[in-house]
Amino acid sequence: MLSDTIRTTIETFCIDFIKNPYLCYTEHGIHAYFYYLLYRTLKESGLFIEVDGKKMCIIQKEYCMAYSCGKPKRQHWDIAIIKSPPEIINKMFPKYDYLALDSVVEFGLNEDEEHMDDDINRLNHPKSYVKNKFVVHLNRISKGGKKRFSKRDFSENSNKILSKDKIVEKTKNNDIEIYFAQFHETKPQKIEAWKIYHNNSISLLNKD
Repeated sequence: MLSDTIRTTIETFCIDFIKNPYLCYTEHGIHAYFYYLLYRTLKESGLFIEVDGKKMCIIQKEYCMAYSCGKPKRQHWDIAIIKSPPEIINKMFPKYDYLALDSVVEFGLNEDEEHMDDDINRLNHPKSYVKNKFVVHLNRISKGGKKRFSKRDFSENSNKILSKDKIVEKTKNNDIEIYFAQFHETKPQKIEAWKIYHNNSISLLNKD
């Protein structure tokens, strides 16, 4: 199944992140790298569809939401995977702008709780028209002060760092799958990678 391929790609990505946390400078770089991994995985089959005779890649960056879903205006998904064969949402027009989605992957790199809650609320909205819903939350933590490897890193004393246990609580009443990967420069015991779903967590580091 397509969703299983996406899950496997996310898991590979999370393990790669904790091994090589500085491959990408920004979250936009993270999006691009994941897009590349997923494109490479799907390139042998099922990567393209036709919409009214025009070829379209099923993986799209910044595909627009069909509705505003409680926001002032329509937002965009980080990575969207179009349903195949394509389905038009509620006969809306133009068709190319209103395709139903097999999956969405929303990312956060050193983001706070508000950012994650926003992703969850949009994905959970009944008018999101997303079948498989994924959130990838990444923490990159280095020493504070002048010893910090990058200003884009969390300081180890930051109060914005979301823990795995706090994220688990956010999956109690929805079908969103959250992947949490954390690199910690000074505390190896806090280097983690988890799949979190339905109030449960499974370590990606202990998988056979």
